[in-house]
Amino acid sequence: MAKQTQKFNAEIKQLLDIVIHSLYSQKEIFLRELISNSSDAIDKLRFQSLTHADLLPENWQPTIRLESNKEAKTLSIIDNGIGMTQSEVTEFIGTIAKSGAKAFGQLTKEMKEKPELIGQFGVGFYSAFMVADRVQLHTQKAGASEGTIWESTGDGTYSIDEAPRSEGTGTTITLHLKDLKEEGADLTEQMAGASAGSEREDQYTDHWTLKRLVKKYSDFIAYPIKLKTEKEDETLNSQKALWLKPATEVTAEEHKEFYQHLSHDFQEPLKTIHYKAEGSMEFNALLYIPTKKPWNYLSRDNNEYGLSLYVKRVFIMADCKELLPPYLRFVKGLVDSSDLSLNVSRELLQQDRQVTLIRKNVVAKILGGLKDLFTKDRTQFENFWSEFGPTLKEGLPSDSANKDRLQDILLFHSTHSDKMTSLDEYVARMKPEQKDIYYITGDNLFQVSNSPYLEKLKEKNLEVLLMVDPIDEWVVNALAEFKGKTLLSITKEGLDLDSFEEKKSKEEEKKKVSEELAPVLELMKKHLQEQVKDVVISDRLTSTPVCLVSATDEMSLQMQKILSQMGQKSGQHSKRIMEINPQHPVFKKMLSVPAAQQEQWSEILYSQALLNEGSALPDPVRFSKQIAELMVHVDFGALI
Repeated sequence: MAKQTQKFNAEIKQLLDIVIHSLYSQKEIFLRELISNSSDAIDKLRFQSLTHADLLPENWQPTIRLESNKEAKTLSIIDNGIGMTQSEVTEFIGTIAKSGAKAFGQLTKEMKEKPELIGQFGVGFYSAFMVADRVQLHTQKAGASEGTIWESTGDGTYSIDEAPRSEGTGTTITLHLKDLKEEGADLTEQMAGASAGSEREDQYTDHWTLKRLVKKYSDFIAYPIKLKTEKEDETLNSQKALWLKPATEVTAEEHKEFYQHLSHDFQEPLKTIHYKAEGSMEFNALLYIPTKKPWNYLSRDNNEYGLSLYVKRVFIMADCKELLPPYLRFVKGLVDSSDLSLNVSRELLQQDRQVTLIRKNVVAKILGGLKDLFTKDRTQFENFWSEFGPTLKEGLPSDSANKDRLQDILLFHSTHSDKMTSLDEYVARMKPEQKDIYYITGDNLFQVSNSPYLEKLKEKNLEVLLMVDPIDEWVVNALAEFKGKTLLSITKEGLDLDSFEEKKSKEEEKKKVSEELAPVLELMKKHLQEQVKDVVISDRLTSTPVCLVSATDEMSLQMQKILSQMGQKSGQHSKRIMEINPQHPVFKKMLSVPAAQQEQWSEILYSQALLNEGSALPDPVRFSKQIAELMVHVDFGALI
């Protein structure tokens, strides 16, 4: 057959324009795509040989080879896979848009918006034109004696000819790499690009660059990828896709090595989750829970999280956030799916459904693995919790579907002991008559564990959860109740700790005290009306004179403080209620001093309440002067 020149169809011409001009910053993926095509070709030959053994050449060993020539500026990708006939070359390389104009329109739109997705639409071959100004393909179908040579400069035409391939069955793609001068880059820009590690067409003849790209994108391809050197061929890929091996056949050392490669963490993973999902969605996953958080874990600029995504062993992207919710961002690992469709002919909704199914499955496995660690090795789980507990708790307000799984593995400090407790353990220790789970939020453990709000509860031997992570305010709002027990803040008004009998026995005494201290209460209400909503008698306290509580329907102080720190106006502090301890001698003393002195003491008591809860004083200087003046006028003789 004489050499023929033909034109690409209109869609191919448009596609080439998108590939060459819109994907410039992602040029290096061309090698991933061409190697992936070679791997697919070998897969097809192996599959067909199961029923047609004569298709396999004698002593056939599946191999992908790279050959580069710096002087000629060429790079060849060579495989001994299934190969193509001339009609297949014309069909698969000369045409596209078999799904019609609508599908092609979606293809061009998505490729412009997400250039990293090239090849996921079955057009990976054309990525060669991002780095080459001429591409030659020489292929020979398994079982055939004639080969086909296809060649194009990407100008809208291609030539096709017949010639046997010297290697026999397989395909050779030779890229004639672009000259940078044709791209309009001067020498200064070229040198700057090289030093900055930017992409240059001529670097694709460099052995180090080829090794790096194979390691990055194609390390787990099942067949050896060899680079031809002056001495001997060097195999570039490990071919060790641990996630495809049965979990029982992978050693702890192999997991450690792979985890360190994946995460750049020098420590061993705390827990490994290795499984194969089967059923409506099939994929393999290899997930690692770290022992320690990275040094930059809490940095606001640290947005690198998510799982690595592979499709049929081929690396597609790192930090795939669609596969992992933010509250599990500490997890490292990967997902390899052979079912995940990346073809534009599929509807976008179908792609979303596939990713959603994988994500749902992955989240369930991670939470199940944490529950297993919680149940079987509490010490190790608590080590994990000290590192990543606050992050995991973010799931309560953000992932209602997994609320039940999450609430079972939450840990909190409590007044019961120095050991952290779960909600289940708290409920198991509750007194028979206790209806609520008591908690207090604050800035740090020392502050809340010494809070005056605890006085009455300690006296009655009631356990209180001590919550000191900023996320805890959202956690308790999301939980609301656990196993029929309401979560109740002890800093809210109306805290009812007495039984019916206790209330009845104290009723007469409370009435008498209220009448006795009425003048003081009225004076304090009037003088502090700009600071507090009300002043009331309470039996919440046993040794502290006063405290400030929030109304039941109002935002807690801790939430107000957090929102204020976030710059939200809704975080401005609202007036609260001052509760007084009528048994404290200061109030009887106030009855015997002049009104002016009562007002000053009211201010001091208000400031003390702020200090006790960890709040800043509005006027520290004034408070210091008031304390100094009080010390001057105190009758020390009466104290001896």
